[in-house]
Amino acid sequence: MDDRFLILDTETTGLLAPELITIAVVDHRGETVLSEAVRPAKPIEPEASRISGLTMESVADRPEFPAIAADVSRALTGRRVIIYNAAYDTQVLRNTYARYGLEVPQFRPWCAMEWFARLYGEWDDGRGTYRWQPLSKAAAYFGVAQDTAHNAVADCLTTWRILEEAFRRSGLRVPGMQPLF
Repeated sequence: MDDRFLILDTETTGLLAPELITIAVVDHRGETVLSEAVRPAKPIEPEASRISGLTMESVADRPEFPAIAADVSRALTGRRVIIYNAAYDTQVLRNTYARYGLEVPQFRPWCAMEWFARLYGEWDDGRGTYRWQPLSKAAAYFGVAQDTAHNAVADCLTTWRILEEAFRRSGLRVPGMQPLF
């Protein structure tokens, strides 16, 4: 890992062909690079609203995704991007860019959830792989406070703190990664 990685999280319209509502990107120092909300073109599923607190009414005055697409692309292109559940969030980005006929930025995703699943070590015989664990379990494992769940910036910072603690415990440091305390 190097000092050029980013951490990304999204809040979405739900599980059925999800599109983003909010997106956050935090850099290797834990500083917010991007934090935006958009008005999605498709309705927010009730369960997604219950989890994130986001409703069509709460984002009614936000622009649609094309208004921020260039900023998102500029932030991500060519970068190593750490995501807690990379498969889901990269699909959300693909769905959202496709909705508007835009080209998805090329970046290198790294799944922190898969890394933690291996570290945690709970095997799932049915899937033949390690069982995925929620971000809250990873935070608890590393003794990291999770201020707010299902908020894109807060989830990025929780992931950042988890990585910081993992590096601290292993004796490794990421150049430029500043301790929080």
